[in-house]
Amino acid sequence: MSIDNLKATVSGRNGLARTNRFKIIMFPPVEAFNSSLDIRDLSILCDSTTMPGRQIGTADHSYYRQSMKVANSYINEDVEFKFNLTNDFFIKDIFSKWTNLILDRDTYKLNYASTYKRDVAIYQQDIQDQTIYAVKLINAFPITVTAQTLDSGDAAIQQLSVSFTYEDFEELVVPQPAAPIQNLGATDSPRNNPNFA
Repeated sequence: MSIDNLKATVSGRNGLARTNRFKIIMFPPVEAFNSSLDIRDLSILCDSTTMPGRQIGTADHSYYRQSMKVANSYINEDVEFKFNLTNDFFIKDIFSKWTNLILDRDTYKLNYASTYKRDVAIYQQDIQDQTIYAVKLINAFPITVTAQTLDSGDAAIQQLSVSFTYEDFEELVVPQPAAPIQNLGATDSPRNNPNFA
């Protein structure tokens, strides 16, 4: 393979995708946030995330001579989001309230799934911030909010990692760039967003 062929291939496919070009749209339950600014800032302060992966489950089956693997299910990997925290800790507060909606810390009662499950969208963008690929996590909810380290010898930015599980995920059709996050209001539903369908 020549370097010219490599350049031509990359150029012909609009360049290489960059890991730092992405956006998320996450609507926590209304009980967990205060305003549409929280929704916007949640996206802005997301430092990293992962596109969901899928593993095919198999079982050994003997047809005649040797045992062969046969597909019988699939397993979706959990998705982790890492957020930079501001001094008002509003992101920490959102996920504390969200997880409390799942299982009440005082009564230990499990809530209805419709109360805490929400769709979440992850957008891969190009260097012009145009969406080139997008997935939706269907009926997602946080299952792990990690502990935070305090260190007197380190002045690093405080971060919060949150792992989400979900029922399934689907690739979204990307006919045009996604709507800017600032256009989303507190009462908007992801299902009513044409770029979230």
